Amino acid sequence: MIEKKDYGIVQTQLQSLLAERFDDISVRIGDDVHYPGTNVVVTSPAFEDWLPEQRFHHVVRAVPPEFYDRYLQHGVVWFELAPGETGRDLMKMPRSEDVAADHDAILAQLEDIAFFAKFLAAMKDAPQDATIDDFKLARQIMIDGGLSTDDVTRACLFFISQGAFCDAQIRADVLPELGEKKGGKGIRLLYLGQPLE
Repeated sequence: MIEKKDYGIVQTQLQSLLAERFDDISVRIGDDVHYPGTNVVVTSPAFEDWLPEQRFHHVVRAVPPEFYDRYLQHGVVWFELAPGETGRDLMKMPRSEDVAADHDAILAQLEDIAFFAKFLAAMKDAPQDATIDDFKLARQIMIDGGLSTDDVTRACLFFISQGAFCDAQIRADVLPELGEKKGGKGIRLLYLGQPLE
């Protein structure tokens, strides 16, 4: 929790910490900025195409745990905004919980366009196309497969619900977990007919 007398100090420190990770970032801490209570407002162009949960995940990971625990874990409302966005814009954006009932349908749609096989091939052939920030590669494969913008967003929300906030985490965390759920041995993805390396 941040005491009101410390808003300026914490804001300056947080700005400095996040500037190491994000370009053109600004931090504002104040009361009732977008929502009742102490608001921590982080603004960066990096958030432009990111979903809300991605934004929060990447911001929090850039903050040392002791600093986060001392000032930011309790009693604050976070807003990670792209330039020009408002708190209301952020609150209207979809979250992973919005697709919780649709996981099977989303997986079926991904399998219909051979997403997983194409994703693994792309990761092997052009690993530089994957990111540790966003779903750049995954989104492109889904768009090339003919999914609508809404369907792509829903699939990204599904990945977030599985603990992946970027391409690299789809590869490292989601694919092995899906392999297990599909009845695979180890991390074998039976529905692809190929093991993960």
